[in-house]
Amino acid sequence: MKDSRAVATEIVDHYLKSRLAAARGPVGLRGTVIDLVTKALPLHVEVLMSQQLDSLAHPSRTQEPDAYLADESTAEDSLQQAAAGLRAAFAQAGHLGGKAQVFERNAAARLGDDPRAALRAELARVPRPLTRPKVLEWSLDPAPWFKESRSEHGVWPPAGLDSVAGQRQLPDGVMALPRVSSGPYEGWVQLGFAESQLTPARRYPEEPARQVQIFVGLEAGGHNVPAGSLPVAQASWQLWTLPLLHLAPHLADSVTAARHLSTADQPLVALTDASATTLVDAPLRPGLGLPHYVLAPAVSVIAVLGLEPTEGICGFSLSDGQGEALIGRQWRGHLVHDGHYLPLLPAVEGADLLIRPDLFTRLHDTIGATRCHVGLHASYTPGGQRSLLPGTTV
Repeated sequence: MKDSRAVATEIVDHYLKSRLAAARGPVGLRGTVIDLVTKALPLHVEVLMSQQLDSLAHPSRTQEPDAYLADESTAEDSLQQAAAGLRAAFAQAGHLGGKAQVFERNAAARLGDDPRAALRAELARVPRPLTRPKVLEWSLDPAPWFKESRSEHGVWPPAGLDSVAGQRQLPDGVMALPRVSSGPYEGWVQLGFAESQLTPARRYPEEPARQVQIFVGLEAGGHNVPAGSLPVAQASWQLWTLPLLHLAPHLADSVTAARHLSTADQPLVALTDASATTLVDAPLRPGLGLPHYVLAPAVSVIAVLGLEPTEGICGFSLSDGQGEALIGRQWRGHLVHDGHYLPLLPAVEGADLLIRPDLFTRLHDTIGATRCHVGLHASYTPGGQRSLLPGTTV
């Protein structure tokens, strides 16, 4: 390896950049982690990584296997080893961080490798539902441009995209929001919906990677939303696990939240930071088992409806005094191949947000009938990049 430190820097930035940024980049931490990874490269990473790739992937692979490989595990081990002495290092530099327990808890929250989002996403997985607005029924055929036959070619982009070209909001207002037709949540309203249909580049026959992304979400106000913008906000995935009084006490007042909903323009569905897809032009957040989308309700929705995380072992669920009130579901499927001897890949990954009918009525009345809109964003990306930007909006 010509420049071990340069390689180590790339590994650290790829796997740890967002968490180091969330910790506000403690002086010396990134450099120490890079030093530790650099030291481990020739002795551990190269040897183990080579063995892993030989065992898990075909020699003619076009992408890395979906596994916890040596480069990621070494970056994680180095971060935890360096962070273990963080408070002592601050003290040696003359910076005393107040109470030790508070400092350690805050550092652990920002630097810890938290698997709970991936575990909850598995608990929230369902077979791919048919629930979606009528104008998106064309998307029920997963990746219609991808054909298993070597001589048959599908239409690209999908013909149904023309029907929603240029639409930023659905014309029928809240009436466009579909209801679940069967199962344990029959009659519940689909408050938000997100789905990606991606096929990898294939060599035999030669085809480029292609992707379609669809977002639907309830919005308050939004008469003059920019064309091409997304009908979702950003939020912490811990909205599913922590009461607002602990997560955001200044936003937990129901009266203030109701006033905000009735006056402010905002999306009421959020794409959380547990999602592999980002709302900015940034690399994907890596991580084994990280779901493509994790949706959550806006903080004001939780406050107005008085919702709390559902007790017990569950996926993404909020409850009130009558039981489950708002559910987040996940799905993936329609396995395809890229022409090599590799595991099949899911062409479809999606998520939605369901709300109990009585609470939807209450939420609708709080916002105001004339201020309720359903936002829409449909785009295709010829290169198959798994991010919202860059992309071609249609």
